[in-house]
Amino acid sequence: MRQNTWTCLLFIFSYQSGASKLFPPRTTLTWINGIAHLPEHMLDPTFVISSAFGNVDVDYCHNPTAMSSESDYIGFVKDGIQASTHQMGRITPEVDNLVEHLRDALTKVGKSGRVIHIAHSQGSVITWLAARRLRPEECSRIEVISFGGAATICTSEFPFARCINYYAVNDPILNVVPSAVKALKSGFSFGGGMEQEIIFLASRTGDPVTDHGLLNPTYLEALLWEGQRYQSLYLSPLGKAVDGAFVAPLASSLGWFPNFAYETTKKLVLAILTMFIWLREFARSVLAQTFNKDSARYEPVRIS
Repeated sequence: MRQNTWTCLLFIFSYQSGASKLFPPRTTLTWINGIAHLPEHMLDPTFVISSAFGNVDVDYCHNPTAMSSESDYIGFVKDGIQASTHQMGRITPEVDNLVEHLRDALTKVGKSGRVIHIAHSQGSVITWLAARRLRPEECSRIEVISFGGAATICTSEFPFARCINYYAVNDPILNVVPSAVKALKSGFSFGGGMEQEIIFLASRTGDPVTDHGLLNPTYLEALLWEGQRYQSLYLSPLGKAVDGAFVAPLASSLGWFPNFAYETTKKLVLAILTMFIWLREFARSVLAQTFNKDSARYEPVRIS
């Protein structure tokens, strides 16, 4: 009886280890833009990020611009001046908004969840300032991915779960980010987990201004790689299989299938499959112990 009890406990432990791969922690994606982004400019990057990361929802925190239109060069200069004051440590409403945005995201995923936060250009220095307002426990549940950041964000300064800073080698913003230039000259910059936290990318266009754009080839390639990493770590293979095999065909067969019904159906199918897998493995373990009991018993060798 005691042996069977230990067998059950060992099975439950091994099942939970496997289940963590089938059902990874809950995540949410957020991103914050750089200068010169009118509200309508947020749509394309949000769509691209969502597509790269497996068509998941992306919540953006809009860093507003002083520009009234795309041809408002005075507003563009004002944005640049504000970014410079951020680098000097000035706290503005944009910083407060991001702190609130990240805390809302943390609440959404819960204590065991993970927030994946993407920042570009001025958005990175705003993230750097927001990190000063976050508690260590909050930082530990956030991964930061920065592209062409006006500040480098590293785990040596903030206890984030992960930090990665991408820079094109000819990005003009390197002229105002000494920590990145130092890393470029030294050749490496590693975090606590020995993952390189500042990565330099060869130009894909040859144009420094173009290379600074988040959706232009140089940074887009790294963004797509991060999306693949996210999908391999945080999107459950079982969840994707259920979505493709059961829920999506059901949704497409109906003229009206609201989002809440889609999610409820997906969770129900996942729960049923999880129970089936658990029962199958439990039965297999018990049967193996029952039929192998005699063969596992020690029989001393008798010498006549």
